[in-house]
Amino acid sequence: MKRLLLILLFIPFLLFSQDGGGEYNLYNHHSCLSEQDRIIIWNEIKENLKSLQNQDIIIKKNQSVSFIWPLRKDTSLVFNNYFGISNFVDQDTTTGLILDYNCLSRSYDGHGGTDIFTWPFPWYLYDNNYIDVIAAEDGVIINKHDGHDDDHCPPTSGGTWNAVYVQHNDGSIVWYGHLKKNSLTSKSIGQTVTKGEFLGKVASSGKSTGPHLHLEVYDSSWNLIDPFQGSCNSLNSSSWWSNQRNYREPILNALLTHGEKPIHGCPGINEDPNMSNHFIIGDSIFLAAYYTDREVGDSATYRITTPDNTIWDSWNQVSSTVYNASWYYWKRLLPQNGPFGIWKFEIDFNGQTYLHEFQYATSLSIEDEDNEIKRLVLITDILGREIKEKKNQPLFYIYDDGRVEKRIIIE
Repeated sequence: MKRLLLILLFIPFLLFSQDGGGEYNLYNHHSCLSEQDRIIIWNEIKENLKSLQNQDIIIKKNQSVSFIWPLRKDTSLVFNNYFGISNFVDQDTTTGLILDYNCLSRSYDGHGGTDIFTWPFPWYLYDNNYIDVIAAEDGVIINKHDGHDDDHCPPTSGGTWNAVYVQHNDGSIVWYGHLKKNSLTSKSIGQTVTKGEFLGKVASSGKSTGPHLHLEVYDSSWNLIDPFQGSCNSLNSSSWWSNQRNYREPILNALLTHGEKPIHGCPGINEDPNMSNHFIIGDSIFLAAYYTDREVGDSATYRITTPDNTIWDSWNQVSSTVYNASWYYWKRLLPQNGPFGIWKFEIDFNGQTYLHEFQYATSLSIEDEDNEIKRLVLITDILGREIKEKKNQPLFYIYDDGRVEKRIIIE
């Protein structure tokens, strides 16, 4: 009996619990459009199509469509992945009942599209214009809405969205909604777009509680369809994707280090990524992992490795819940005697190894003990990107002897 008790007490120390994190609450189970909004949109589309057809611009062809993914990240974004799916089309028209194409309830009552959210730090991605909305197929722009506020969060959700509406060569129509104000393609109604062409930036305009793309698809007869094929899709029998994603695709979106606890929230209120790749003696480091579609039993192995490739710390984590989006962080104090240099934070997850590097240096200054002036090599921001000197934000000054100085110049 004593031996069994010792084993039960020992097991928790093998699986380190995180210092914080868990599910990221998306708050987006609210209607993207009112019925009045839809009536107005359809009336505009009908008028535009009539005008374009009179100009022989719209020509319906007997051509099938095959969608590519409608989002694309900027090449400068270092995140491994940048999105997840929160809501599919609600297949059940009965009020109060929810059914997605996979016979589950990943939607909300009456939802008529696919909601693709950006993650992690959606407002950081929004501020830096990192995520493009692109045309899923060739087509013609048949309507546009722009000029409306695009930073809506739960307290400010409402109003008109910014959107682009495209008709494809088979007559089908796709709505790309919640886009960023003044980010829409410069092309006007009646002009063509090609598959993969830029349409706008992801934002949170209209009835939205956070940055995401609402993708709504209609066939050539203007019947709502669900681009995902599944046994409970009663709207259409086949997938509209060139390569349909699995219902759940567990993936690590980002592996990051932070100088302080990362904070999630609304723009200008409390979202603060606190990302940093530079640390000195006495700094606390927050090591964080950001996931989409984690499932029950998903296992992740974490390692912190020193510059000489020695494992300084390691632990395992097993998911006990299914989450559309989740995050976890661990706070550590790096050893005061080093070693100093480039450290590695690694994760083995779902058959892949992910790596994030950060620099750990001694206490830093411009002069060494002999008062020798160090030559400045470059200045970087908290993500390690070269930058010109700016005020009121943390910057890192890297010198020719390898030392790094962390500064904030207060204006």
